Amino acid sequence: MTIYALFNISFMIAAPLIGKLGDRIGRPHIVVLSYLTYLVMSLGFAFATTKWQLILLFVLYGVFYSIDEAQSKAFIPDVERERRGTAIGVYNFVTGMIYLPASLIAGALWAAHPRIVFILAAFLSLAAINVFVFLRPAWQRESVADKGSATISVPQ
Repeated sequence: MTIYALFNISFMIAAPLIGKLGDRIGRPHIVVLSYLTYLVMSLGFAFATTKWQLILLFVLYGVFYSIDEAQSKAFIPDVERERRGTAIGVYNFVTGMIYLPASLIAGALWAAHPRIVFILAAFLSLAAINVFVFLRPAWQRESVADKGSATISVPQ
């Protein structure tokens, strides 16, 4: 029970700080930070062997969740300015549709070996970072440039 309290406390403390950071450096950077945090957290859970490591990982999970809950969703209107409500609805629909098969796959992998679930999650997070950074559309360069923030530097 205490470990979930730490998760919620870290979420509560990190959320406004991440929000301010996102306003300062731009949400695309925070979305990448979210994927990196998830990657580190997943690998941590895959290889954790002590109680203190699990406690630290749950704190990190709270930080990740604060990014995911606020900044990732705040990023959607940056992408689709004209149909924000529709874009948020489609995002929630698609993620909801993905959760069921993802949970079934994770459950099957967990039955084989729990570590596999976390390693797969880390791999998918790394793939998401690459897709987000290297296949970024023109709107990202324009919307971030409009705000005066630096864009994510990648080879063109």
